[in-house]
Amino acid sequence: MIKGTCWVADDYVMAYDIITSEHWTSPIDPEENSKIVMSGVKEEFSKENAFKDRGFTFIVANHNFAGGGKSIEHVITGLMGAGIKAVFATSFARLQFRNAINYGLPFLTSDDDMHLGCETGDELEYDAAKGIIKNITKGTEFTSVPVAPFVSEVSEAGGLMNFVRDKIAKGEPIQ
Repeated sequence: MIKGTCWVADDYVMAYDIITSEHWTSPIDPEENSKIVMSGVKEEFSKENAFKDRGFTFIVANHNFAGGGKSIEHVITGLMGAGIKAVFATSFARLQFRNAINYGLPFLTSDDDMHLGCETGDELEYDAAKGIIKNITKGTEFTSVPVAPFVSEVSEAGGLMNFVRDKIAKGEPIQ
């Protein structure tokens, strides 16, 4: 069970805006990338750590979250470094969806009306195994696809590379 506050995207959020192009060559580092995450999405996040300092746990978005850009891993590491534990949207850009899996950050499809039924600052509680999201602030409930066991294992290992290393070290098959 994950509990925390959400940030609700007003509109389509492009990868280009989550991490702006001048930072694409910076190291892939959650702490460093989190300083400028969402800087191109809203003016209020253009100062260093502006998004991170708000303490959001979840992002609620509409369609094609993190689309329209390059498959830069900075987007995912920036979100994770900023404290994001899950992103709910009606759809995701395929490349960033795969990057999210590689790093163990749940990108989850949710009810079409979830982005309309939440406001920035609402407190949510997410049951990953059941795919149930409760908006504690409003007393409403939404559903998402439950987190796949593989994604949970990758997340617990600290990313895909650590997951594979752990499996090899234990002599276990990678399925």
